[in-house]
Amino acid sequence: MRRNPTEPERKLWMALRDSRLNGHKFRRQTVIGNRIVDFFCPAKGLVIEIDGDTHDPDKDAHRDRILSLEHGYRTLRFTNPQVMREFEGVLQVIGDALKGTPDRWSGQASTTPQPPPLKRRGSQVAQALREATTRLAETSETARLDAELLMAHALGVSRSEMLLRHMDAAAPDAFTALVERRAAHEPVAYILGSQEFYGLDFAVSPAVLIPRRDSETLVEQALVAKPDARRVLDCGTGSGALLLAVLHNLSNATGIGIDASEAALEIARRNAANLGLARRAEMIRADWTEPGWIAALQPPFDLILANPPYVEADAELARSVRAYEPGAALFSGPEGLDDYRALIPQLPQILSESGQVMVEIGWTQAEAVTAIAEGAGFVAHLHRDLENRPRVLQLLCKK
Repeated sequence: MRRNPTEPERKLWMALRDSRLNGHKFRRQTVIGNRIVDFFCPAKGLVIEIDGDTHDPDKDAHRDRILSLEHGYRTLRFTNPQVMREFEGVLQVIGDALKGTPDRWSGQASTTPQPPPLKRRGSQVAQALREATTRLAETSETARLDAELLMAHALGVSRSEMLLRHMDAAAPDAFTALVERRAAHEPVAYILGSQEFYGLDFAVSPAVLIPRRDSETLVEQALVAKPDARRVLDCGTGSGALLLAVLHNLSNATGIGIDASEAALEIARRNAANLGLARRAEMIRADWTEPGWIAALQPPFDLILANPPYVEADAELARSVRAYEPGAALFSGPEGLDDYRALIPQLPQILSESGQVMVEIGWTQAEAVTAIAEGAGFVAHLHRDLENRPRVLQLLCKK
């Protein structure tokens, strides 16, 4: 997988992964011969590519003809602006192409040659991946992807590098132990020790929550709302993902990340150093439920980010979450609202005159958290994530 997937790629993958196209299964960044394609539907032999500004139309057309002649695969191409501005139309085109293409393994006469294996068979790595996928199928909905990520980690290479050049290598001894950890429901990110978020790599450990794609909505909206922010505060920083992603994109800003956990702050400091942001990001232990927590922060702030604990104490969670991720960063009372009630009323006193607050919420909590914010003197605007679920409240002080 590429280290920095584009926003159009993320948006389309969410739709394809969630079976918005009549349940047709797609693979992301699949290796076909010596080429990596953005998306591939094996059952239909349909390739989807999203082209950036640097693509050469003539070379692309030639590559697509080769793919068709050698493998019988059809290619659909879209530009980044098409995906972002005409998304439903893009899905319609893909859906029509799927309907108009016969199933390659229906048992009936095929209009295209029998496809070659996507990856070379008979090699030790390839065989180990197949066996691991079967082993993890009971644990994970992304068993094949999990196996590939763990194998790449064991080999010490990127996933793309492994798929392109290491399928004939001997499977490393360490791979089996990694698979067993995943089979016991341990999250892949903790096994690897890292997680991608907003195109950046973050170190993670069981001391911090794993940064999730849903939270990228908060970063996107923060950058739109306050591109001129000079001082940023991240409440409940954990791995530092929100703060550091924002500072990475605001070159003139500095920030403070606070957390009640010193172990989490150590991870955040490591990430700041790894991303070259240590001079602009300070990590401080502070707990907004304790008196005097504001004293060391030297307010005001132009932009405040907050992803506090918001899970109900008795909520049903995946075993990989409840057994491995830190409960103190997850749970917040019987309704999941205790930390919002403690934190939000204190924010107006540390916010600059034109400052704004971005708060992540659980998708059922928009009404309740809005009421808390309005009671604290804020006007709230709701933003939804890529799955169209309520995800972020943008808070501005009432004039």
